Amino acid sequence: MTYQDLIQSFKKKIYLPVYLLMGENDYYIDKVSNYIQDNFFDDEGVKDFNLEILYGKDTTVNEIVSLAKQFPMMSDYRVLIVKEAQNLERSIADLLLYVQNPQKQTILVLCYKYKNLDKRLSLFKAIDKMGGVFESPKVYDNQVPKYVKEIVAENKFIISDYTAQLIAIHIGTDLSRIENEIIKLKNIIKEGEEISPKLVEEYIGISREFNEFELINAIWARDASKAFQIIQYFESNPKNYPNAKTLPLIYNGFIKLMQYHFAKEKRNLKTYNIFNAEAEKAFRSAVQFYTLDILKAIIHLLKMYDLKSKGHEGCDIDDHELLKELTIKIITCNFS
Repeated sequence: MTYQDLIQSFKKKIYLPVYLLMGENDYYIDKVSNYIQDNFFDDEGVKDFNLEILYGKDTTVNEIVSLAKQFPMMSDYRVLIVKEAQNLERSIADLLLYVQNPQKQTILVLCYKYKNLDKRLSLFKAIDKMGGVFESPKVYDNQVPKYVKEIVAENKFIISDYTAQLIAIHIGTDLSRIENEIIKLKNIIKEGEEISPKLVEEYIGISREFNEFELINAIWARDASKAFQIIQYFESNPKNYPNAKTLPLIYNGFIKLMQYHFAKEKRNLKTYNIFNAEAEKAFRSAVQFYTLDILKAIIHLLKMYDLKSKGHEGCDIDDHELLKELTIKIITCNFS
């Protein structure tokens, strides 16, 4: 069951007595629960009587069951949403008896965030049988451009692969923040128009020239001058460009090169999130220059500098000075 499936079922007025929304990615859990909260009742007066919102840290299983057993007023259904239900982890199994015999006119929605309810529990099995389970899995860095494009499409804009990658690299896996940034653009451009790199720079605050994406391209192309310009820009914006975010992205960039060396199919660079001519040129240049032996040494070097940036062995060098030092070592293949 996808979140789109869930929302479509509510639009069609097809309801189950219990829903479990769980998983590491809270974005889609919030998306489903907010849709139900905002759209289930058309009449605000009816909504006031029949919508209950509880929070796991402030409620008990007994209170949930008591409210769930109540009958609706002036409506065919009551809706009871339990947010942050993971805070009931120690007692949530006590919901089993209710789930096995639920009040048919109540829709109980459990928002169990940042983890999964143990699937071995009788409660999970009962919800899976009597109701609906939606699992919202963790979002990985390489998946974010796809999610950016989905969020953009839902807001009825269009976006290029390159611009989606730009947003993904800068913001990371926080899909709620990505959505908020996209929504801001509704006051700037019309439905059906493109979110361009220029708009991203102006309204989301991501420089087209000085970003992690361009730093990786510069390092691939062994353009020390451009790489140092970008790092200096990072240095003037330290909150937006911490090494804790930049180093893993550089690491992933060199892992892509290593994967390419082992790949049988080498023509489709979109597999490696290479979407524009400049990035393709830098990537192909890097593939020619950085042999597997050199790449192994770079991966080791990156791990060493990651430790240094975390203060390993008393290292107290400024993050951006470390980044400059690392960059020149990679470009010159000086691994000492």
